[in-house]
Amino acid sequence: MKIILAREAEEKSLAYRLRFKVMCRDLGWLPLQDYPSGEEQDEYDAKQSITFLALDFLGDCAGTSRLIIPGELYFPIKNHFEIQQKDLLEAYYGKMDYCVEVSRFIVPDHQFLKNHEITLKLCRAMIMKSIQMGVTHMLMSVDYRFFRLLKMLGFCLTEIGKPKFYMGSKTIPGVLPLTNLLPVLRNNKPSLYRYLTVDEEVGEEAVAV
Repeated sequence: MKIILAREAEEKSLAYRLRFKVMCRDLGWLPLQDYPSGEEQDEYDAKQSITFLALDFLGDCAGTSRLIIPGELYFPIKNHFEIQQKDLLEAYYGKMDYCVEVSRFIVPDHQFLKNHEITLKLCRAMIMKSIQMGVTHMLMSVDYRFFRLLKMLGFCLTEIGKPKFYMGSKTIPGVLPLTNLLPVLRNNKPSLYRYLTVDEEVGEEAVAV
């Protein structure tokens, strides 16, 4: 399995089709009739996002996620959740000079690959790409079980607003500061640090929860 950035139209279509299958057809989070092409996409895809693909050994899309970058459109977390004011967030989590939002994180069951393997590799790709870009904070609104898993893995993820039922489950708005993420993980969670920065395969210690 490998993670790539979807740059070509055909690569992006793989992500949009998987999103349609899971979000519209399988789970019913979004109405089928709104996407007659069989591809779920929105205004962020057209204007201000970076799409990641997890490809299995056959080249099929085994998972996808995206980073929404700053632009004309407000981040979805601001549109759908009541979150703390920026000045209060900065008082706790540092100057928020460059934020992105994690979005459309989709990892369906796969016949041969483990879900946690796909999930961790997508997380690693997004985090390391964000650090490379100079991102200071990652915003996200995620299922409460996924939120808990990320914290148990060692990520310094913090709730920044009131949870609500959204996209099929109880969803928590959160922030992950990136400025000091790697030094903190190096000291407190060395296995996760090695996975993010060096190791190709994650060891049992890193995923023990």
